[in-house]
Amino acid sequence: MKHFVLITALVGIGLGIPAFVRAQTNTPDAVPALSAADKEKASLDKHIKPILTALKLEDAAKEATTHDILAAQFKALRAWHAANDAQIRELWDEFNRARSAQNVTNANAALAKIVGVYATFKPQHDKFISDLSAMLSPEQVQTVKDVLTVNKVKVTYDVYLQIFPGLTEAQKAVVLQNLKAAREEAIDCESMTEKSAFFKKYKIRIEDDYLTAQGYDPKQARKDFAARQKAESAAGKTANAPAADGAGNGN
Repeated sequence: MKHFVLITALVGIGLGIPAFVRAQTNTPDAVPALSAADKEKASLDKHIKPILTALKLEDAAKEATTHDILAAQFKALRAWHAANDAQIRELWDEFNRARSAQNVTNANAALAKIVGVYATFKPQHDKFISDLSAMLSPEQVQTVKDVLTVNKVKVTYDVYLQIFPGLTEAQKAVVLQNLKAAREEAIDCESMTEKSAFFKKYKIRIEDDYLTAQGYDPKQARKDFAARQKAESAAGKTANAPAADGAGNGN
């Protein structure tokens, strides 16, 4: 047996085949590496799945077409952002510096430049919405937008109702309209940070422009809201604290 092993090893050496290569070749569980196309498909499917799950289409053909529409959008989005993100990040930094310095003019100028860059993506944006609308109901298109922006419209709107409990129905409608406008722009972003930045842009409009003109003091309203939350939290802790005299424990 020892002679057989030695001869086999020598044959391998003579043929120039390393032993570990022969072992790998003969391994039945070897898994081929994913191609670049397979990796891209897996990444796209990962982003598409939550949207299809939320839509609950229950129609295989419609789901397949919607999948393809979303895949085309995500591919176009990646390519566009790869070419424009460096410039966009610089402009958002410019906007944040201006806001920190309370320079409204420069902040608005930075936003105008950002809008100008995104204008080059608008044809694809419009095509995406048009393709979705041809396949889905208006409510389902809204669902797609909400999933793409992690439901920021509803979450932000609900918080506004708590911060400004006295809003009239007309004022609520204006707030909601602005948040939906933020969502429309945010769906063209790849990163969650930039999506939030677009919502910040519209929250500034809602608070600094609209609600201030309506007679509200947004800064004070936020302070009051924080105080109410703190008081409610303290009251909840007090209510849930065990009684010092053993009341309620069955004694």
